[in-house]
Amino acid sequence: MSVRAHIAFVIPTMKVGGTERQLIHLMGGLADEFEISLICTRSSGALIGEARRICSRVHILDARSGWDFRVGRRLFEFFRGHRPQIVHTFLFGFDYFAHRAAKRAGVPVIVSSRRELATWQRRRHRYMQRLGNRHVDCIVANSRAVAEYALRQEGTEPSLFRVIPNGIDARAFACPAPNPELRRRFALPSKGHIVGMVANFSPVKDHALFVNMAGMLIERGHDVHFFLIGNGPLLEHIGEMVIRRGLETHFHRFSTASEMAELYGAMDVSVLTSKMEGFPNALIESMAAGKPVVAPAVGGIKELIRDGETGKLVTSRDPRAFAGAVGWFLENPEACRRVGSAAARWVRENLPLDALVRRHRDLYLELLERKRPRRV
Repeated sequence: MSVRAHIAFVIPTMKVGGTERQLIHLMGGLADEFEISLICTRSSGALIGEARRICSRVHILDARSGWDFRVGRRLFEFFRGHRPQIVHTFLFGFDYFAHRAAKRAGVPVIVSSRRELATWQRRRHRYMQRLGNRHVDCIVANSRAVAEYALRQEGTEPSLFRVIPNGIDARAFACPAPNPELRRRFALPSKGHIVGMVANFSPVKDHALFVNMAGMLIERGHDVHFFLIGNGPLLEHIGEMVIRRGLETHFHRFSTASEMAELYGAMDVSVLTSKMEGFPNALIESMAAGKPVVAPAVGGIKELIRDGETGKLVTSRDPRAFAGAVGWFLENPEACRRVGSAAARWVRENLPLDALVRRHRDLYLELLERKRPRRV
């Protein structure tokens, strides 16, 4: 009977987020074939219960920050004690300590991840990332845009990169409830259009652009309400902006993560106004729910949306351009349904969860095979 290969995944925390949910899906899909360990370097997070049900072991290191030097020693002790054959990190620029510890412990295969356009990184972050890259066998990016950005910033050998897009269970976003019931459930108006955005309230998501777009749609006479789903540091600031614009009766906010299918189901159009994106799960979910999407032509979004077929790409940061694209959908309900259906079909065909799992599985087995001693 063959022994299952042991994979140790390393991530700061299992909070509710796109990367964390993708990791839950990945670990669940691999658990029958591999032994799975999870190490959170910072804290546990809301998804840790799901992780414990999947993994053979879960360790929380309680590091103070990504620069906490104790992390390397604790990871080395774990790797030396439990002997994983593969270490795969999701540390967003703080991989060096984990990669060095894995190499010192004799881990055969080390894999790193890139999941964002990390424009926040400073010279010290890029320097540490380059040091960490010396130890890796592969870097997995979730879009071509993310891979190309990392290549420019890190100066890494291009052959190290593999692109494995995010995956999704499209069935989870099919909402059977009729629209009138959803409107009653969420205390939304019984008539008029609903335009929504799922995004954390952070500067990169540019909620101010969304609010300005909303004001223009109201000024143009559209009967439309807007809802925003998420939390974050700019929540209060955006709320004050909505009030200053006199739009509070048109705006609704939700922070739930457990009713996403229903919230997507209530939308007529899904919008994203980000300044940059790697491969946004919110757009993938909207498309899986059969909703037409309006989003900027930045980063990996251009790999998701076929302009005019599965959504509309906006090339300007002018709110009028976003208002025009959304307004076109609101004024053309048949096109709205056609584009939404095409978006759902594209996601089902191109981003299924089993493809996410299969591509990682094949990569891990390929890398292990490379490290297998050759018989003379």
